[in-house]
Amino acid sequence: MKRILVIGEHSYIGTSFRDYMAEHEPDALVKLAGSRNGEWEKEDFKLYDAVLHAAAVVHKKERPEMKKLYYEVNAKLPYEAAKKAKKNGTRQFLFLSTMAVYGEGKETIGKDTPVCPATMYAKSKRRAEQALEKLSDGTFQVTVFRPPMVYGPKCPGNYKKLSKLAAYLPIFPKADNERSMIYIDNLCECIRQEILDSEKGGLSGRRYRIRCPQNAEYVNTSELVKEIRAAHGKRTCLLPFFHRTLQAFSGKINILKKIFGNCRYEREESIRTYQKTGFRKSIRQTEGIR
Repeated sequence: MKRILVIGEHSYIGTSFRDYMAEHEPDALVKLAGSRNGEWEKEDFKLYDAVLHAAAVVHKKERPEMKKLYYEVNAKLPYEAAKKAKKNGTRQFLFLSTMAVYGEGKETIGKDTPVCPATMYAKSKRRAEQALEKLSDGTFQVTVFRPPMVYGPKCPGNYKKLSKLAAYLPIFPKADNERSMIYIDNLCECIRQEILDSEKGGLSGRRYRIRCPQNAEYVNTSELVKEIRAAHGKRTCLLPFFHRTLQAFSGKINILKKIFGNCRYEREESIRTYQKTGFRKSIRQTEGIR
């Protein structure tokens, strides 16, 4: 099994991947490296077969003065790390990007959907993708992951906020929407398989590859709230007559669109190969219920 360097010692996905590999690939060497103060530069990249770049500025309220920070951490840093990896003979570089590079307002995203990043976060991630594609060649494989909302035990971000809100909402609007999400174990398995495929020569000739991993099931916001509450033994009443009102206002009010609108990836043929945990079980595990 390969030796893997994960850049982003405080990254939720990075640390989760380290722990996942320890359980499922105990013979693999997975080391976390810090992204601050050039800590990652002290690593001898010649010792590693693959580098997973998970460090990023994310889950922050964007302000104009933060533009440089987003560029430095989310675009320049992964490019510099990839340059060093290529120079030192590392064959594979894996980069965690985001579904947000497609922009806002797209209900269904497929392989031909154009990117149109709107936020500083998404623009900086897209800039990194473009730079990494230029570095990739027949001896240096780059895989870009564009996951939707990632959730799992102790996860940061929007799921955590929704979970806290759900605890106080015995009554909730019944929405008719579909959203792509991915449980952390499913994402880690997708990354693991990408590394194994490269080791076995399965990615031969593929210099640059984009993956859009997701759970097998689309998630309905109302059912998600209901499932979160059910994990804690709480019942939820879904009110169907709010459906038309939500549809009318979700296109005008951005926060409603993010919660109740559609935002999904088209399903790929490979989607079943990395599904380790189904939706209901993943919610229970995320909520700390075994």
